[in-house]
Amino acid sequence: MDRLEIKSNRLKVKFQLPGTFYKGPRFDWTGFITDVILDQKHTFCTDESLIEGQGTGGRGLCNEFGIQEPVGYDEIEAGEWFPKIGIGLLKKTADRPYSFWDPCEIIPFEVKVSSSGDTAKFVSEPALCNGYAVRLTKTFNIEDNRLIIKYKLHNTGEKVIDTTEYVHNFVNVNGKGVGPHSELSFSFMPVGDNVPEIFRVNGNKIEFNDIPDKEFYWRLDGTGDYPSSWWMLIDKDTGAGLKETTDFPLLRMAIWGKAHVISPEFFIHIHLKPQEIKEWSRVYEFFG
Repeated sequence: MDRLEIKSNRLKVKFQLPGTFYKGPRFDWTGFITDVILDQKHTFCTDESLIEGQGTGGRGLCNEFGIQEPVGYDEIEAGEWFPKIGIGLLKKTADRPYSFWDPCEIIPFEVKVSSSGDTAKFVSEPALCNGYAVRLTKTFNIEDNRLIIKYKLHNTGEKVIDTTEYVHNFVNVNGKGVGPHSELSFSFMPVGDNVPEIFRVNGNKIEFNDIPDKEFYWRLDGTGDYPSSWWMLIDKDTGAGLKETTDFPLLRMAIWGKAHVISPEFFIHIHLKPQEIKEWSRVYEFFG
């Protein structure tokens, strides 16, 4: 079996099982969501790139630990190994700053998977590497039109874990892409420099001046003034969309996308001493 599916009376969520289709060094292999279908007609997931061989293999709702600060990377030399949470041990390719574009040899972590009806659970078992070891537990539960993701990170190693996590939401409501029909809103006012020309910011909302003809990216630091936050994407033509709500102060926010995809990203900072545990959650609501 290489796929897993959970569902409620309204929602169906499909996963790739670890190490089947996606085998890359960037995204967490545990709970890699490829498709979300609401009421048997509304879809929300797309590929990172529509051109085969381009991009880093993302699709749907897939998260990443340590996009800029992978655990232990700066402490080792080329040819040595470091842990990438949710994936495995990766071999450092060269003595240069980390980049998720670098191809790496991978020794995958052992992952235990269980599911029943509306619930799935993934446990990535720790493997000690240069004093670092982490047990990652992710539980997915569906309630009506909501998907609840609960994270539990246990530092079982000898050194402090200091990194980040976010979900790269590769979303596309009903295959329509993004453009003037799209509205992205937040629980706060997104204020910052270098706003992409394609955006029109109005209070807590972002609208599009046109259909994007190139890739866009906007990063906002210092957005962690609130204990919880949300973003919501709506297709104004039909009212269909989705909303993600988090239960942690934001380290930062980013918005990436192209004509066929938009990816609002909420980052959490993770600092764990040996034997400490951190838990957080993300709740997705889908509507149409």
